[in-house]
Amino acid sequence: MPDTIEKQLNWAMWLGFLLALGAVLSNVTFFANPPAQRVIPWLSLLLAVVALLFVAMGLWRVFAPPGIHRGRILISTLSLFSLLLVAAAIFTFVRARALPRSAGAPQVGEKAPGFTLADTTGRPVSLDQLFAPTADSAPGLPPKAVLLIFYRGYW
Repeated sequence: MPDTIEKQLNWAMWLGFLLALGAVLSNVTFFANPPAQRVIPWLSLLLAVVALLFVAMGLWRVFAPPGIHRGRILISTLSLFSLLLVAAAIFTFVRARALPRSAGAPQVGEKAPGFTLADTTGRPVSLDQLFAPTADSAPGLPPKAVLLIFYRGYW
């Protein structure tokens, strides 16, 4: 009777991949403004480290023992994707910590300091001009509403 190779699922590698994916996706939840928002970067880092441990266990399970093992190409590819996901999670953790705190930013409900920005046509418009009454506005009405959108990548 010929020897047959028993195919087993490498659960450690798959769990490592799922944890690495969870580490990256947990950064997305940061922008949903959950109650424990300050914990999310640390949770992402913890998931990334645990994912590395499981990926290492999965690689050891396939490559360390002697004998013929099936799925080395799949496991190698999966480990590469897992390592890339872990690297992305660690990179976002490090870059998020490098962002400066905005101590001088106005809080919600606080009056913003005066400033001038360019409108969509390129003309400079100050904050006072936005709230200035117009000729067609009725006296005694509150100032018109203004929506300011600040995009970090465009100054």
